[in-house]
Amino acid sequence: MMISHSNMRRGTVAVLTAIMAVPVVGCAGLAIDYAVWNQTYGMLSVAANAAALNAVKIAATSELAGNANYAADGEKAGTQWFEANVSVWANAAHLSNIVPTVTLNPGTTVVAKVTYSGQISSIFGRLFQTARYQIAVEADATIITAPYLNVEILLDNSPSMEIGATASDIATMQQLTACSSVGALYNASANGTGWTTPPSGQNYAAYQCTAGGVSYDGTLACPIPATSPYTFTSFQPTSNSALGGPSCQGYLAKQASTGRYPLAGAPCAFACHFDTSKPAGTGSDYFAIARSTIGKSNQITLRFDQVKAATNLVISDMQTDDLPIRNLAVGIFTFDSNLNRVYPASGEAGDDWATASAAVGAPPMLPNEPDSGIQPYGGANSANTDFPDTMTTLATQMLTKSGDGTTPSSPIKVLFLVTDGVQDYYQAGGSRNLQALDPSFCTTFKQMGYTVYVVYTPYYPLMNAYYLQNIKGFVEGTGTGTTTANLQACASDPSNDYIAASDQQSLNAALASFLKRALNVPARYTH
Repeated sequence: MMISHSNMRRGTVAVLTAIMAVPVVGCAGLAIDYAVWNQTYGMLSVAANAAALNAVKIAATSELAGNANYAADGEKAGTQWFEANVSVWANAAHLSNIVPTVTLNPGTTVVAKVTYSGQISSIFGRLFQTARYQIAVEADATIITAPYLNVEILLDNSPSMEIGATASDIATMQQLTACSSVGALYNASANGTGWTTPPSGQNYAAYQCTAGGVSYDGTLACPIPATSPYTFTSFQPTSNSALGGPSCQGYLAKQASTGRYPLAGAPCAFACHFDTSKPAGTGSDYFAIARSTIGKSNQITLRFDQVKAATNLVISDMQTDDLPIRNLAVGIFTFDSNLNRVYPASGEAGDDWATASAAVGAPPMLPNEPDSGIQPYGGANSANTDFPDTMTTLATQMLTKSGDGTTPSSPIKVLFLVTDGVQDYYQAGGSRNLQALDPSFCTTFKQMGYTVYVVYTPYYPLMNAYYLQNIKGFVEGTGTGTTTANLQACASDPSNDYIAASDQQSLNAALASFLKRALNVPARYTH
């Protein structure tokens, strides 16, 4: 029998085709197997991520509630979450051993690690003696339960913060300053030197209680009645309003050779400190008059007294919340015409709580004793709230960028700003800038990763002509450029990071609320 060449070729092709069909079909099958594996890996990754986040949330909540079994609670929750997510399609994907391993690491951060190692049944791999494919998935989630945190506190210490804290305190201060010495001297220069009588044409009468007029808030008429235990009966103004009224009985005489005079004329609700020849509260100035009421029935509390008390309270809260690993620290600064470091002596923040509290200080317990800690402003009576220079210097020279809070070298950093919101400083060229604080200077801190919290201590409308002409518009107005709007814009979140606080209780609550928010850091994924 003869076989033709053509038949031989057809047979050879058939054999070769049969031989090649196996790898071709196998490769196609393997491609399908890979697609199934890849889809399964993606599903498992999603399930593992969800399980890790759920585990860390449950564990962190349980830990903060004081439950010693918080790790077991988290592991159980993570396992259940993983199983619920994969059980629907586990059989379809031919999975086996679907139970993951969930572990948690406690500390200032709670870390959940979810791992899964199993096998996927092959469809075509059996052609190559491969019945199953190995698959492994891992996911982490971290939540900071007690971050490393630096709280930087910036306190407005300009003269307007030395006002009476309440309406009653203001009225008492005005009564006690109803008179000024005949021929009283006034500061003629910004640096606190050159005391003269009021220059002709300057509106010192705006500070005076003149015959037949009303002062400050439009309701206090002359003469001003005084109350016990003070020795004068009322303020009877002279015809010369620029010099104020006659000396009241018991009112400290003021001589240029013995110290500085109050710059604002009578009556004055500001306890301004200008007699810098003696410790604050012991000299011949309005601050000493305010401090002379300590222990009396109408004792005067100043607004900055309340600010210092609230600051000390939040320091105490931080000390209570501080962990043995010392995860919290505080930095304290004041500003007026300059930025002043209060605590620590160097560096951005510290956790010597007793020293921090002492550096803030408190009013004296006895009349006319020196204040401890932060002293009242003792400079000129104008252009003494330099917000732009303060914020620029603080951001560029005193503080550095915020971290993520996971290590001592990378603390989260926040800024607490406490102010009455009025910006007052000399610009380049000597012109005076008087307006609501410029919120653009807060932007630098936000760009550095800080959350900026703002406590607004409302500015009281105390001075008649001066207030009406220069301040009322932006303090009492609404919209862009006003005190409220600008301070809200300064805060990182205008709705939650801005609080107006006009009394001790609200000041305390504002700082406590901000500290709580600063410590509440959301969870995040790591892979």
